[in-house]
Order: sequence, then structure tokens, then C-alpha cells
Amino acid sequence: MRISLFWRPVVICMALAAAILIAVQWVSPETLPKIWHVVVIFLLTVGIVFFFSSRSAALRIRRLKEFTDRVAAGDFTPPERDHGHDEFGELADALAHTAAGLGQTIRTLTDERNRSSAILGSMIEGVAVVTGEQRILYCNWAFEQILEQPEGSSQGRTLVEALRPADLVELARQALAGVDQVTGEVEVGTVRRRNFSVTAAPVRAAGANGAVLVLHDITELRRLERVRRDFVANVSHEFKTPLTAIQGFAETLLNGALDDKANRQRFVEIIRDHAWRLTRLTDDLLKLSRIEAGRLELETRPIRVTALVNGCVDTARLKAQANGLEIHVDLQEGVPQVRGDGAQLGEVLQNLLDNALQYTPSGGRIDVKARAEGPNVVFTVADTGIGIPESDLERIFERFYRVDAARSREAGGTGLGLAIARHIVDAHGGHLWVESAIGHGSRFHFSVPSVS
Repeated sequence: MRISLFWRPVVICMALAAAILIAVQWVSPETLPKIWHVVVIFLLTVGIVFFFSSRSAALRIRRLKEFTDRVAAGDFTPPERDHGHDEFGELADALAHTAAGLGQTIRTLTDERNRSSAILGSMIEGVAVVTGEQRILYCNWAFEQILEQPEGSSQGRTLVEALRPADLVELARQALAGVDQVTGEVEVGTVRRRNFSVTAAPVRAAGANGAVLVLHDITELRRLERVRRDFVANVSHEFKTPLTAIQGFAETLLNGALDDKANRQRFVEIIRDHAWRLTRLTDDLLKLSRIEAGRLELETRPIRVTALVNGCVDTARLKAQANGLEIHVDLQEGVPQVRGDGAQLGEVLQNLLDNALQYTPSGGRIDVKARAEGPNVVFTVADTGIGIPESDLERIFERFYRVDAARSREAGGTGLGLAIARHIVDAHGGHLWVESAIGHGSRFHFSVPSVS
């Protein structure tokens, strides 16, 4: 029969007291001193046993305390095996089992937290968790980039401090108020404005409420929608003007102007010019459609840069002289050949020259350069013209976009030349870009891979 560790001292003391009482009762006075000697020896033995037993118990308790301190500090290493078969042994086994289970639970939660953190950190969508006190508890790097905040600076701040757009703050507050799901759209950014679709949903937990904000970038979608609207409006306008002119002068001729020898020739010429403009516009639209559909066929071969540049410049010189402009050609000595379609690259260079002639006042100058830069040859057409506003530089290569629409139409431009030129250069593996400022002219550059 196993006696509880708690009752062992009590049982021993009771047994000792009973032994003393029996000894005193049954012994004679002559033998009583001997009995007391035996009792003293017995008490000393019991004291020694108690001392070592208490010391052993203290050591075991200390080991259990050290183990619990390690567990509190996050170390779930099992304690040294306690081979006792008493309550201390059972307690040690129970603590070891509990610590093992707790360690496994914490490892599982840590793995899930790390996975969640990795997923949220790699998302391009901005994600933020807001507490019921309207403070940001967590946000990923994308969220801070969207708000143009330094990394790690948003956590712990209030909504009003961290979120500049008032619409975004209002959506978060609606979610915190208990609305199941709130959606909206906000525009953020100072220099470069961007559009974001926002979803705010409440998070309900025991004893605490919050909300999750998710920001998805829809800037490109809104840009494409704007380009589509502008394209429809521009196409309608571009076709309407010549069609109205053709219709009006045709009706004028039919209503009796055919007999007007002084004006009928001029009316027919106007109809012809507008018909040509419609033809150019239609051809450019069809070509741009083929290019964007990936159906542009290139006859790639080595092309001499000198021949390409001089051929385009010779075509532009007559118009330059008529407008009082000078054209200067500066080709790097020994510039390598480029690989591409000569007709298509010639169209790009000719388009840039036509724009320079069109937007440079009389007395100005146009420089055409070609330089080898790494694996490419870079062509540059620079002018001393009116320049392009900085706000228009990002849109200059869009379809139908014109800096000076009236002047471009007077010159017979369709507004598609730069869009087509950009696609042609891209198809050759190059890049087309512009540098310009109002009153300081423009510099258009495009690169084409050289023949290795």
C-alpha cells in the first residue's frame, strides 16, 4: 500500500509517539534510562531520515520550478525524468506532458503566423488590420507603399494619422461600426495619382472587434477606360470633320455650284483633300490595330544607319527650307548597322522629323543624331520648338493625343503617328522616349539593337 507523500511525516510521528507511550508504560523504572537512550537514538535516526527526505523533496521541487520557469520563457524542453512514484513524480510527468502539448500548439501557431505573414507580405494588394480603437494593428509593405509612408511607420498609429484619404478613413469606420462589407474607390498619391478599389470588412473576436482593409490597384483599369472613352470620342471627331466637309461641298455642288466655273474646281479639291485625310486616318487605324494585335510583319535585315538617316532627312529638307528651318545631321563615326525593318524604322524617324518641322517656329533648328550605346544604336531628333508640357509627357504616345490639336489638324496629322512609332520600336526590341520642356524644344530618342 502506497502512503501519500503528504501523510508520511504524520504517520511516522504517530508511530513514534505510540512506541514511546508503550515503552514507558510497560518498562520498569530501572530500565527506563535504557529506553530513553533507545528513544534518543531512534529520534536522531528519524531526524536524519527527515533531513535527507526533505532535502530530496526540496531538490525535486526546485527542478520542477526551474522547468516551469523555462516553459514561461518559451523553452519547452522536457525536464529530466523523475523516477519517483509519488506525487512529485506524477506532477513532473503531468507538467512534461502539458509542456509538450503547449510547445506543439505554439509551434503550430508560429508556423501559421509565419505563413500568413509571408503571404500578406508578398501580396501586391495593400492589407491592414484596424482595432476597435481605430488604430492600425498590422499592415503589409504594399499598404505603406500605397500610402507613401516609410516601412513600419503606420503600425500603432490612428486612422486619421496614417490614412490621408478621408474616404478611406470613412470606409474603415463603417466596417468598425458593424457593416458586413463595405466597398468603395479612393484616389491616393501626390505626384502620381493612383486609383484603388477598397474592401473593408469587420472582424469579430472574443472581447475585441476590428476591421480588415484591402486595397487593390485599379489605376491601369481606369487608364484603359479613359483611353477607350477618349478613343471613341476622338475617332468620332476625326471622322466627323472631313465627312462634314465632304458632305457640305458635295451638296453645294449638287445644288447648282457645278455651273459655277469660278468655285467648282476649288470645291472638288477640298473634297479630295478631306477624302485623302480620311484615307490616311483609316490606314493609320488599320495599321495600329494590326500592330496591337501582334500581326505586324517585319522584314528584318542589317540596315546602314547612314542610309536610313540621310534618306529621311532628304525627304524633310524641302519642307524645312519652306518653313525657314535648318536640319543638321550628326552621325557617330563608325556607327554600327542596326537590325530591323528599314521601311518601318524609316517611318518612325520620318514621323519624328515631321513633328519637329510642325512644332518648330521659323528660324529654328533640328538636329538628327545617331550614337552607339552598348548593344543598341540610339537615334535622336532634337528641335528648338515650342516644347511639351511636363503634364503631357506621359500621354504623348497615346492614340489621338495632341499637345496642340488645332495645329496638328491644320498640318493634316492624324494623332496616331507617335503611337504607331512606339509600337514599331517596341517590336524591334527597342525603346522610344522623349525629353522636353516648354520653350526649350523637344528631344525624341529611340533605340534599336545593333548588328553584333
